[in-house]
Amino acid sequence: WAPRKIPNPDFFEDKTPFASLLPIAGVGIEMWTMTKDIMFDNIILTDSKATADEWAGESWNKKALIEDLASPKESLIDQWLTYAGENPIMWVLLAAAILVPVILYFLCSGGSQPAGDDAAEVKKTDKVTSR
Repeated sequence: WAPRKIPNPDFFEDKTPFASLLPIAGVGIEMWTMTKDIMFDNIILTDSKATADEWAGESWNKKALIEDLASPKESLIDQWLTYAGENPIMWVLLAAAILVPVILYFLCSGGSQPAGDDAAEVKKTDKVTSR
């Protein structure tokens, strides 16, 4: 089987496709993502790694340092809550760290009254004693 060949009177072949192009003044990038924390600031198109490294040193490295110093730091509690949210075993460990000492306290403190002095009990309650 072969497809039918239909003549196309409007078809033409451009022998010099780049001769008619205008200079490129900008590049558009459309990106759809579900991941947070993706940022685009400056884009460079080059075929030289040295040029890209020099440009990054002049622009991106300085800007990243300024943004890092200016951003509010997360407190230790916020860091722990974030970590515990990603690792639920931390909540189990926290509950164990709180409950184990409390349970041990109640188990070791004893539930019975110490043997007391009968004479002291009589004085305290005015209990009638037999003679």
